[in-house]
Order: sequence, then C-alpha cells, then structure tokens
Amino acid sequence: MIKYESNKHVHALAYQQQKAGKTLCGDSFIMVTTDEYFMCAVSDGLGSGERAFESSSAISGVVSEYHHETIDVLLDRCNHVLKDKRGATVTLFKVDFLKKQFTYSSVGNVRFVLYSPSGTYIYPLPVLGYMSGKPQRYKVNTYSYEKGSKFIVHTDGLKVAAIKSLLKDFYSIEEISNHLEIFTHAKDDDLTYIVGQLF
Repeated sequence: MIKYESNKHVHALAYQQQKAGKTLCGDSFIMVTTDEYFMCAVSDGLGSGERAFESSSAISGVVSEYHHETIDVLLDRCNHVLKDKRGATVTLFKVDFLKKQFTYSSVGNVRFVLYSPSGTYIYPLPVLGYMSGKPQRYKVNTYSYEKGSKFIVHTDGLKVAAIKSLLKDFYSIEEISNHLEIFTHAKDDDLTYIVGQLF
C-alpha cells in the first residue's frame, strides 16, 4: 500500500506491507496535514497479526482524533489507549511550518532520520521499551529544520544499512522509495516506512 500526503510545506509518501501469510499488518501509520503543521505517527504492534494490528491501530485512532494537541499530551493518550492490549512501539513527530521546527518522541524501535541540505543529520535515539498502558517515561525533543530537508521514519521490518546516505544521495522522495523497493521483498516481518521532504 502506498499513500501520499502533500501541501506547499510538505510532500510525504508512506509504504506498508504485512508479514507473509498474515491478512493484517501489525504496523500502523497516520499522516495529518494542515496549513499550520504536519503530524505523523508510526507504530509497531508487538508480534504480528490481529493483536498487533489492534495495538498499533489504536495509536493511529488517537492521533487522528487529537492531532491538534502537543506531543506530550498525545504520548499520554497513546499510552493510555494501550492498556489491556498487547502493546506497541511508537514514534510521533509534529512539524510546525511557521516556526520551521519539529517536535519528536519515540518509544521503542521505530527509527527516524532527517537530512538537511547543509549536510547535517538528526537521528534522535528513542526511549527503550514499548507502550503498554503502564507508567512510561518519555523524551521529547524539538529541532529546527532547513527548507528542503528530507526525512524517513520506519519500523524494524525495513533493514537498510546505509539509510542516511539514501536521504543525501537521492533528490526526491519517489526516488528514495523506488530504491527502497529492493528491501521490501523479504516479508519476514511487517514493514512500514514514510519518506518526506519539508519546504
């Protein structure tokens, strides 16, 4: 499955496929774009199949309803909705177009990298573990970004050694996604990635 989200400030492409033999993907994602901000969440439910989908899709449901709120508030809402579910790893980030900043937080193994035209990378380390409704500590960071910056956020189903160089070496998000296609054939895990560019 491929989905696009775009306006004059952001152009993003999401790709997802489920583990071989499963009818449901245990990963979920959501992208919301307004005139003021771009909100993105990627979650990986523990395990695979129906119960993993139940957990990860609960995250997308929360972000769909409350995307206007801050990352701090969304983190608490996401953690709360996972009570009595299997649990999920979660990455949230929200881009403020006016301030040219994005706020990021992650629990678990959903990775994020941003590459700036000036040659710098931002790849914040997530908090270890996963969300399950239990009391959880978060690390929330806000960064400035340059016009033309490219980013990728992906679950652990995508295994690419030189992911940072992809953002540097390819001009468009479509080119990046086309290159990643060779890594999507090994279907031993659910796989989700979102590549985007900020303007």
